Amino acid sequence: MSAQPQTIAGIVIYHPDAANLLRLVGAVAPDVREIVIYANSAVSSQEEDRLRTAAEGTDLSVMRPDGNLGLGAAYNALLDHATERDARFLLLLDQDSLPPPGAIPRLAARHARLAEAGEQPAIVGPRPTDWAGKPLRSPPRQGGGGDEAQASRVQFVISSGSLVNCGAARAVGPFRADFFIDAIDVEWCMRANHRGYSIWIAEDVPMAHELGRGRIRLPFGLSPTDQPPRRLYTFLRNQLAMLRMTHVPPAHKARTLLLLPLRIVVYLGQNRFSREARTALWRGLIDGARAQLGPPETALSGPGRREDKRETVFKRPK
Repeated sequence: MSAQPQTIAGIVIYHPDAANLLRLVGAVAPDVREIVIYANSAVSSQEEDRLRTAAEGTDLSVMRPDGNLGLGAAYNALLDHATERDARFLLLLDQDSLPPPGAIPRLAARHARLAEAGEQPAIVGPRPTDWAGKPLRSPPRQGGGGDEAQASRVQFVISSGSLVNCGAARAVGPFRADFFIDAIDVEWCMRANHRGYSIWIAEDVPMAHELGRGRIRLPFGLSPTDQPPRRLYTFLRNQLAMLRMTHVPPAHKARTLLLLPLRIVVYLGQNRFSREARTALWRGLIDGARAQLGPPETALSGPGRREDKRETVFKRPK
């Protein structure tokens, strides 16, 4: 099954590594109809020309919003674009992922087989791994597998690398732009499950993906993502905001409440109890409790504070 006529790829970037972004464009271009770059940081005309060259004949355009509007706004704009062009699928990508050759048609074929089996897949995502090929922690399962155990139904998938059914996405509703970043994919997938759709991982489609600044290894198999203070704020705030949402499963809420104190202690220690980390976590607690969402700069702005651009740099092992 060819994915090219029915799939548009949307890549959200923010101060990317130029060489790796070019490689990502080249990797997905053969299997999609069009590539759209959503630029949350500036892209020059010369950089755009190089991206078009890397696409090797596949249509490529750049969306330039007014500043960094976050991942939720980016996904919504890309979904609107794909819908307007009658695409069946939207492939969501961040700059910190690299699908293997042939991943896109295999994900599209998995969508088709699941639909033939009577499922209503909203998203089929790849099996995320680190750059050494080691699988990352799996999200909670939802019932049994499908498609001869080559696909697993899950509560949510990482948005990057996931193939979204545009029709299902319109029924589920927009991504949470007010979350800005962190848990946007988790909340949307849980909402899709609540509305009768299903979320799947294609077990036989691995994809290398970078999570934050790496993992923090703890006893008992716990390994939270190491994030800069700005991301600690949005993570904590958005997780607390999800506690109020009826479509979020009670088990997820219970796990959040159980692990949150441990995560706060771990993040404080990992950041050596820095003022920035303390402020981010404190503001995250307050704004999460009040459901005050939006761009993190609104809460974290102040003398001497600035965005940590390292959080989205595309990293590879040497």
